[in-house]
Amino acid sequence: MSKYIVENNIRKVIPYYTDFQTFVKKRWEARTIIDVYESDFGECQQNILDDIESEKLYIVTNSNKPTEQSILTGVETLIKRKLDEKDIICHTKHRHEPPIPWHNDIIKLVYEDDEILVVDKPSGIPTHPTGNYYYNSLSEIIKQQLNMDSIWTCHRLDKVTSGVLVLAKTKNGGVRFLKLMRDSKQYTEKTYLARVSGKFPEGIHRYRCPIFAVNMNGYLMSGNMEELPTDSTTIFERIKYNASLDESLIKCVYITGKFHQIRIHLRNLGFPIVNDSFYQPEQDQLTIQKCNIERQLYNKLFAKYPQFKHFEDTDGDVVDSHINLLDIIDWHNDKELKDMLLDLKAGQVEKLTLQKLTICSECKRSLIDTEYKLNSMVWLHALSFKYENYHFETDYPDWADI
Repeated sequence: MSKYIVENNIRKVIPYYTDFQTFVKKRWEARTIIDVYESDFGECQQNILDDIESEKLYIVTNSNKPTEQSILTGVETLIKRKLDEKDIICHTKHRHEPPIPWHNDIIKLVYEDDEILVVDKPSGIPTHPTGNYYYNSLSEIIKQQLNMDSIWTCHRLDKVTSGVLVLAKTKNGGVRFLKLMRDSKQYTEKTYLARVSGKFPEGIHRYRCPIFAVNMNGYLMSGNMEELPTDSTTIFERIKYNASLDESLIKCVYITGKFHQIRIHLRNLGFPIVNDSFYQPEQDQLTIQKCNIERQLYNKLFAKYPQFKHFEDTDGDVVDSHINLLDIIDWHNDKELKDMLLDLKAGQVEKLTLQKLTICSECKRSLIDTEYKLNSMVWLHALSFKYENYHFETDYPDWADI
């Protein structure tokens, strides 16, 4: 376990060295390791050469034949040598994890038995190791907190979302839970809390609208855009309205669980989550640009299918189970849309470049240490999870008191 410190409610992992072993991907074959690291990983050539010279970066050949393996090191050898499908790239890297918010000494436990462990995940912490996060992920923090060797994540919550999260203490427990999630979705129920802008209407309301988004690199996100599912459905119910704040506390139960579904549905309905700076930005111009593109695309969808703009009418027109979003937004002919996406991508590249002004004195790599500041908390909380004879529920978060 790497060491960490907590300063001003921020948990920071001390940079550490870790070993990576990567099998050569098909698209890397017949390319040099320098070319791959520059194009696929964004590494500068000098850093790559330094790692090769210090033998932190090298190649193991013939991975499928242990008795015939050899280790290739040194700049003279690797600068021209083409990667082979049976190669393993070995790299000892100086790892810099992004910091995370940290307001408690421990993660609160909701339930525990011989197979599973249910926790109340704080917002701002990724569920499991991903990207540059490892020890600053919830699963690794729980392993350290409970002195466990292994733990299995059965599902995930977004980094910015808090609430009920089910982990497995045994591999068999994880397999059983994943099978349940796959085969018995209709018998499970997840309820969320959200604090939104505006006076959400009283009663129970059902909203169905396909889910897609634009990422900050200028790409449309949602898998196959030519076969976009239309079944993305969330049920909402207002709990409380505060007139002086003009904000509502609502329960959200999603029937399908698509990417950022609740956040996008609430934004589309005109009741965005109050502090969701990714779907309702107020200051960051690049994120505002992204959201403006999304709104334009959803408006084209609403023009074609008006029923997706409002709460579901049980007597409305029947919609196909899938739609061709690319046709609806005129993707192949809309040069202005593609130019806007390219402009967004260029802006994101420039922004990341400006954030990489700090250099690590040890590994000489650029650092980004501001990730935790942007949208580290969203007022969306997984309140309860029901399946079979189990019902897991947390307390209301502090922000729910309006």
